[in-house]
Order: sequence, then C-alpha cells, then structure tokens
Amino acid sequence: MADSRVGFDSDLRMKVGDFVLVTFPAEVSVQVGLNIKEKSPYSNTFVAGYTNGYIHYTPTADQFGSGAYQDHSCLLGPEWQRIYEDKVSEILRKL
Repeated sequence: MADSRVGFDSDLRMKVGDFVLVTFPAEVSVQVGLNIKEKSPYSNTFVAGYTNGYIHYTPTADQFGSGAYQDHSCLLGPEWQRIYEDKVSEILRKL
C-alpha cells in the first residue's frame, strides 16, 4: 500500500521569551555547546543533541586527528564545527 500522506521538510525557528533550544542530530561535544551559549544573545540558550535523527559522534575541529573513536565514526569533516556554530549564531541573531 502506498503512503498517501503529503508532507514537506521545513526549518523551524522559534523562541519563547528569552528561551531558545538549539538542536543537532548527533552527539555534540560540550565545547560546541559552550561556544553556542557564549555567542547567543539569549541568556537561556540550551543545546540538545540526538534530535531529528542521528549522525553519530561529532568531535570538535581540535579533536580531529587524535585517533579517538569519535574521529573514526564521524561522518563530517573538521570544518563542520565552524560551519554549524556560525549558522547557529546567524539564526539566533535573526530570531
């Protein structure tokens, strides 16, 4: 039986007062979360991993090349951190 549901992908950007929730579909390192919170204009900024999918571990750019398990299982390159943090900062400024 064919799936008759109609749908589409969409970005959702929302804040409630001074609360924002930043999501990412992977295990985000503590440092990335702290960087996002530090750059956020909102005092109540929370970062949640494992949301809307799962793309495994995401080591920071500095952690790449250490030979740790996270390096070998990461689906992204070391530039992912800068791109993600910059995009999150841009989105938070526009909310």
